[in-house]
Amino acid sequence: MDGYSPQAMLSRCIEDYGWDVTKCNLASERANMMAGLYDNEDLWDYVSMVAFAEHYVVVPTPTTNNEDDKDIFFTKPYETFQRYRDRQPQHLPIFGGVVMSHWEACDESERDETLASYAQRGIDYVRLECNFGSIDDIGEGGASRLLDDPRLRARFRGLAGLARRCQEREMVPLVLLQVPWRENRREGEESSSLDHFEKAIEALALEMKDAGVISKKLLLETRPPVGMSARDERALTNAERITLGIEIGRNMFAAIRNSFEGGTIPGFCVAGGSTKGENPTAMEDDTQNAVRQGMRSSATESSWGYPFCFWEMGAKLMLQPEVGRLWWGDGNGIEDGIAQGGGENDAASELFCRNAKGLAEEIAAGISIEGA
Repeated sequence: MDGYSPQAMLSRCIEDYGWDVTKCNLASERANMMAGLYDNEDLWDYVSMVAFAEHYVVVPTPTTNNEDDKDIFFTKPYETFQRYRDRQPQHLPIFGGVVMSHWEACDESERDETLASYAQRGIDYVRLECNFGSIDDIGEGGASRLLDDPRLRARFRGLAGLARRCQEREMVPLVLLQVPWRENRREGEESSSLDHFEKAIEALALEMKDAGVISKKLLLETRPPVGMSARDERALTNAERITLGIEIGRNMFAAIRNSFEGGTIPGFCVAGGSTKGENPTAMEDDTQNAVRQGMRSSATESSWGYPFCFWEMGAKLMLQPEVGRLWWGDGNGIEDGIAQGGGENDAASELFCRNAKGLAEEIAAGISIEGA
């Protein structure tokens, strides 16, 4: 996924890639880099979905008269992707999505206008995030508030209505739910992470049904209800993490199957958490893989009969800092603020593609237990 906000993109360029803000317009160079990375025929053997930041799909309205803004080609990465999508064989399609930011702050007409602009640009799916925050944000009463609190249900209702309008415009809604996921039930607390996941899925399913959303044209994403801190997870053995992950995946599938009452959903993205900050929350790779396997096996063994799981293209394994550092090099290729790459562009592209291949192989692989 390439769905960073403009400010997050710049922060990543400076902090992770080591790019020099005095050399050129970093926003333009970042867009140029992504277009270069996507311009690789081998890449599309391993990547089938890319979710773009909104400003990479729809040209933003200029907010200044700065001459430098003329050199910012935000839409270049998506347009590069479109060229490859158009030439893909029919049996191996690739899909372009967009991250619809701040939809909750928009009124109905603004949402419809935005969706119309996405459809005009040929978008296949729209990622819609609904973040309910921490246990404290949800409030007293615990996970049941996600079902019972009118204010929280109204957010699910708005999400469902927008998902339906995506489908009416022949775009697939990809719904990202954010609820507490590393909290376990402790003394004095009313709900665990699994409770929050189950209630959130139940509330979502009820509102989706009322809105007339077709579940077979819906994708879901969330962080798994791990129920322990990242530190405690790391302290487990490989076998213990696999056992934990499989159990979580099976519990998640059961909650989805029960809430949607027989309605099937084509895919689920197991979001792994953040690798940033002083206390990263990201899951261990073996835990995350086990969650996927638990969901897949449960779905395959059920009446659904197919492996209900995928993993969206993300920065954790594909767009590593080394890719950006290789692209930039020493920065001497940046002249007069014009974005053109200054480093080992071919090497950056090759590493990006190798990362994609490794990610695809990891998704397809089964469970691996150390020492087994």
